[in-house]
Amino acid sequence: MNNSFLNLRTLFSLPNPGSTTPPSNQWQEFQSRLSREIKTIKWPAAMPDLASKVGELFDVELPDLLVLSWKKARQLQEALEESRKSPEQVIVLDLAEHVITNEYHPYIEMRIAGVPSPKKIEFTVDLLTRLKGIILKIQAGTITEIQAGTYDFEGKVKYQDLTLADKKVGPIELLGVPTITKQEPSPTK
Repeated sequence: MNNSFLNLRTLFSLPNPGSTTPPSNQWQEFQSRLSREIKTIKWPAAMPDLASKVGELFDVELPDLLVLSWKKARQLQEALEESRKSPEQVIVLDLAEHVITNEYHPYIEMRIAGVPSPKKIEFTVDLLTRLKGIILKIQAGTITEIQAGTYDFEGKVKYQDLTLADKKVGPIELLGVPTITKQEPSPTK
């Protein structure tokens, strides 16, 4: 499976830098609105390309978001703790069919000479992920891989009252998706 399909920018079909595909009407409206809003800021140098910086906010891997949510589950916490005690042992954990809903507020804060500008570019991202047949591989206190499963994804990205993206995709297969590089190291004793 191509793991690049698992990032939010791709799932929401938000423009990539250097893309030759014309942006959606919503994205063009956002760029126009953003341009009008930041004209009031006195930049000491050339104005940065904010649209490309906004796109970077969505270069977040979906497995990262899933792992953060799963870590809150008691059964998974117990498996992670057990694997810390026996780091050479591999634990395979089957998760029941479940739904994860999240709301995120990624933003860009502009600073001029180190001082925050009163203008903050903030988004609301609503995600609903339905997961089936998820099997996790756990070792040394870390989820190292999503070995199997599928998910359906629904999400919406808004800037103020403007919906930039509204997507439903799935089912998408998760097979052998590594997660070990996406987590903080396990605590040492």
